[in-house]
Amino acid sequence: RLRHAATTIAHQCPDNNHQKETTKMSTTLIPSGNREVVDAGRAAEIVSEWEEQMTSLENLTIDKVVLTNKSYTSEAAQFLKDFFLSSGVAGTTKVADLSDIIASRMEDEGLEVLKTICDAFENAFLEEVDLSDNAMGSKGVSACASVLSAQAPTLQKLSLCNNGLSDTSMKEVAEVLCKPNEGNEHPTIAHGLTKIHFYNNMSGDGGCTAFAEILSNSSRLEDVRFSGTRAGRPGSVRVAEAMDALGPMGVGNVSRWDLADNTFGVDGGAALARALARCPKLVYLNLRDCTLEDEGTVSVCKALVESGCPLQHLDLSGNEITSKGAKAVASILKSFSSTLTVLFMEENEMTSRGVAAIADAISACDTSALLEVKLGMNECGNIGGRAIVAVAPKMSCLKKIELDANMFSEEVVELLQDAYGELLVEMEDNDEEEDPDENLEEEDEEDVDELTSALDGVKI
Repeated sequence: RLRHAATTIAHQCPDNNHQKETTKMSTTLIPSGNREVVDAGRAAEIVSEWEEQMTSLENLTIDKVVLTNKSYTSEAAQFLKDFFLSSGVAGTTKVADLSDIIASRMEDEGLEVLKTICDAFENAFLEEVDLSDNAMGSKGVSACASVLSAQAPTLQKLSLCNNGLSDTSMKEVAEVLCKPNEGNEHPTIAHGLTKIHFYNNMSGDGGCTAFAEILSNSSRLEDVRFSGTRAGRPGSVRVAEAMDALGPMGVGNVSRWDLADNTFGVDGGAALARALARCPKLVYLNLRDCTLEDEGTVSVCKALVESGCPLQHLDLSGNEITSKGAKAVASILKSFSSTLTVLFMEENEMTSRGVAAIADAISACDTSALLEVKLGMNECGNIGGRAIVAVAPKMSCLKKIELDANMFSEEVVELLQDAYGELLVEMEDNDEEEDPDENLEEEDEEDVDELTSALDGVKI
């Protein structure tokens, strides 16, 4: 299939001094059909389809190639490589989506396929490369060198998600991205990257060290994902410290941080907060399952307000946040009432007191842009449930709310259903037999004073 995007270019006509407009068609090459194993015969069919469609269009430029969601044999890979080179497609391609192209291949053939297809773009000027969902390992990193190290002058966006990269493999990736490039605009590949996505590679603390090195060589980042790494506290803290060390110039353009499933803890949370305070363009922050606890949550909340960012997405789920940390979040909601569309705080320990604080903070805002809210599994009882019912009219933009795995009575469940209707996700795991609000202790005045002190000076 071909996907088109038209660009109009004006040409000056020397004979009559007027401009003639030419429409230049930017096109994406995508194999037709569903997921399948592509052998040489099927590759020939795909190329024939492309060639037929390409000859039917004038002023055509192929700037993107998408090969994902199919498994290619060695022969098919060679056939495609020959086409990309002979047709000139390799020379005009700026975006190469090479994700998920060796599923079910044996290791040797899979590596050969990766190398063959990547080699087709060795002399290209790629700006974006996606190699996700290919079981690579160390040998795979070497096989993909053509679309990594060979793209030093132009590469801006790189995705290596779910590749089975170990700490050793991540070190090899770091070596490629941080290798000095003599004579190029960017001293290293990492220096020119605006997007780095590493997800679900289980690279542990060693992978964190490698990623910290990549960060330290970066200066133009806008979109960063380093999550699902199974990192421990030491490695996670190294990543947070590397973020902090980048300074205002290094993180000032970042709009997305996805750092879920790192074990930052309180110390890492403090370093993380220092970096976040320097991110005035931040719109997306995912710190799910980062063991921030209350103290780290307070630090992050303070930093977000200090940054003055137009935050849209905030995920603090699974961070052992109690009512104290929930009140820190509640205290900053007014700052983001016109921008925040997603608030996820499920799987914490906020109790009714924390949930009610958030609901009350939303209610106190002049407006609410919230589209989706998750407050499930928070040991919340009827007091919190009724607070969520009361705030329903204020959340006029809401599309979805999840409250499952709390402890609401049947009466409160009915009130929630009446208030939110189809927007409320079914509560299959709600415990109607126990009301945790009966065990709520009086608020510890020391905690209140500590929270007030932590947020002192934050302008809302």
